[in-house]
Amino acid sequence: MKIISALLLLAATFLSGCERQEPQKPVERITVQLKWVHQAQFAGCYIAEKNGFYQSENIDTTLNAGGADISADIIIADLIGGKSHFAIIGGDEFLNAIYMDTPIVAIAVIFQRNPYGYASLKGSKIYRPRDLIGKKIMVPNDGRIQHDALLLKSGIAETDIEQIPYKRDITPLLTGSIDVHMVYRTGLPLAFEEKGVELNFIWMDDYGIQFYADTIVTTEQLVQQNPKLVENFLKATLKGWRYAIEHPTEAVDATLKYDTALSRYRQMQMMNIQISLIHTGKSPIGWMEMAVWKRMQDTLEREYALLNEYKKADIKKACIMKFLKKIYDISE
Repeated sequence: MKIISALLLLAATFLSGCERQEPQKPVERITVQLKWVHQAQFAGCYIAEKNGFYQSENIDTTLNAGGADISADIIIADLIGGKSHFAIIGGDEFLNAIYMDTPIVAIAVIFQRNPYGYASLKGSKIYRPRDLIGKKIMVPNDGRIQHDALLLKSGIAETDIEQIPYKRDITPLLTGSIDVHMVYRTGLPLAFEEKGVELNFIWMDDYGIQFYADTIVTTEQLVQQNPKLVENFLKATLKGWRYAIEHPTEAVDATLKYDTALSRYRQMQMMNIQISLIHTGKSPIGWMEMAVWKRMQDTLEREYALLNEYKKADIKKACIMKFLKKIYDISE
């Protein structure tokens, strides 16, 4: 009996040794450049890293913070130069790049609604674009395209308002040095609210200026040479965002690991406010509508028509839907 058992064990060992072993694929190491500093704005990426969603796709991901000294032009140049593989930039910044024949493509949009708007103090009686006439306004550089588009659409000349050099500070509005501050809803307004200051907001898309915000981009070259990597990265990132929205407290925990100096309260407020900007209920997270891109394109072309600065860009070529459709199992 012992001899039979030994023979059976030997046979099993021999057969298992003869089984074809699948070679382990090397881990794909990538770098993602964020458009701003580490904060809950990018919580989906942090969760994808923390919960192993990237690792499950055989990807080792480095998330690089942006900042005031890292412009969209720098981010895009680093992407083209191979310093990063993916980046997050504004939708208008993406369109501006492809107008200049920059070989990048959009593969998903995280912020379906743009967080930019005009903030004024509650008692200022500033409720609509026409109320901006004669007022002192601060406009950040990365909000200028939308600001100019709103003025053009509302028939307001630049000379009708007084633009004050921009400061990322709540003091000018509180002290009356300015009447209106163009703000990112998940940014500076949180500082006002923490002080109990009530604000009025004028939102761009309420007046037909619908611009996608945080957009995931990569290079045409990477899409052509390694489409599976693009698909896997996007799949893990969108899974991270779905998880973050369903578990906002965990999303903030993951965010704080990237910067322990952040205020948990502020990050929680940011997370709660941005959920409705990311997940509108109209489409899957990350989805892109060609109609929205086309309206953005038309807005830019109207705005810069007299400058002859831009030529017609091929939106359908630059905004690639195949990865989103495959991830969400949506047929052509």
